Amino acid sequence: MAKIEGKRVLITGGANGIGRQMADLFQAAGCKLVLSDIDEKNLEAAAAQLATKGPRPLIYKVNIGNQKAVEEMTADIVEKLGGLDILINNAGIGHNGEMLETPIATWKKIMDVNFWGTLYHSYAFLPHMIRQGGGHIVNVSSGQAFFRLPTWGPYATVKLAQGAFSELLRFEMKKFNIKVTTVYPFMINTGFYNEIEGDTLGAKLSMKLLPLYSMKPQTVAKIIFKAVKKQKAVEMVSVINNMGVVMRSLSPVATIASKMVLTFLGKDCDTLLDETGLR
Repeated sequence: MAKIEGKRVLITGGANGIGRQMADLFQAAGCKLVLSDIDEKNLEAAAAQLATKGPRPLIYKVNIGNQKAVEEMTADIVEKLGGLDILINNAGIGHNGEMLETPIATWKKIMDVNFWGTLYHSYAFLPHMIRQGGGHIVNVSSGQAFFRLPTWGPYATVKLAQGAFSELLRFEMKKFNIKVTTVYPFMINTGFYNEIEGDTLGAKLSMKLLPLYSMKPQTVAKIIFKAVKKQKAVEMVSVINNMGVVMRSLSPVATIASKMVLTFLGKDCDTLLDETGLR
């Protein structure tokens, strides 16, 4: 297990949700904290609260989808702290809606924050980590990368791309002694879903019942914190995500098994598979 006391840690989206909860854990572990967020009011409040228990963290109001803003923040952090040891790409935005009903402008916004934001930070800090002989990058994706549910197409697509980038980056960074951890949270009961109402009755109901089946941000923050200390390659967070992976990998087997059963019953396999959605 890696020692993280004294490490310089940047948490994006650190003003609220799991980012804010992670800030408490890393501060308690003796890390030098840096928080960024677009929510300036809560960012200031988080810094003030953390200052009552330890050193006040550096804070930056940053739109992570703006490359220039990220690079300016990076330069300031390098000047003040000499660089980073741990970068946690946690900030993100949600979106619910069918793909063809999602304007290109919305796709671009989701990409800017959930994908390009991760790349902007990684590309900005990696040269410094390489020069110092190591570091650790943590990229928070989503369980939607496995489930890819209808009406979550744009969000799932981008999170899938972010996860692929992160997992592949780990292999390429090994030669520089840089660890990369990819995190796939299940649904978390935070303000992330507050503005998502859903287009159908089922979607609206799922949002209303979110507190009953979602995970608490404190719980997820602890899981990610432990994953960082263990330098895990992938943190699935919830067994439900593992089930999603298995379901996807078994779908061809399920189709073959269905065809065998239907053939035995003397049914039209192709027609029934299409009608039941088993294909």
